[in-house]
Amino acid sequence: MSNHPLPIKIIPCALLIACSACSPVPEKPIDKGMARINLDADVGNEVRAYRLDGELTKSIRFGDINPGAHQLQVRYHFEVPGGSASGGLLDGNFRTCIMEVSYANFEPGMQYLLKTERRGWKPAGWLYDQQTQEKIADAEEVRCGPGI
Repeated sequence: MSNHPLPIKIIPCALLIACSACSPVPEKPIDKGMARINLDADVGNEVRAYRLDGELTKSIRFGDINPGAHQLQVRYHFEVPGGSASGGLLDGNFRTCIMEVSYANFEPGMQYLLKTERRGWKPAGWLYDQQTQEKIADAEEVRCGPGI
């Protein structure tokens, strides 16, 4: 009988399982008849799908969309300059804004990237053709504030 609390063979298996939980889930291939919008925020901040053509989304990402014209809204949560000295739950200053981009030519089989970043207290965003990295539209701030 061994003095080890766990048999030596179990440790590598547990380590493998723990590490596999950290790996990203492979993305399903895009349907050639649809377009895909990926989201990206600057480090430490968060962007989530909010509305597609005026309708609330059911996910934090946009599903694949039909080609053509669409209006996308995202909720962008970001840290702003100047931290709080309270030491409590409200450490750091965060702001949430709704950003919107309209684009008339989403093409089937293509992927697009909606990228957001902060500029001091202001949000900024752009829509890119993900294959060419070409900027194709600017995102506009719709509103910012508590309860967003």
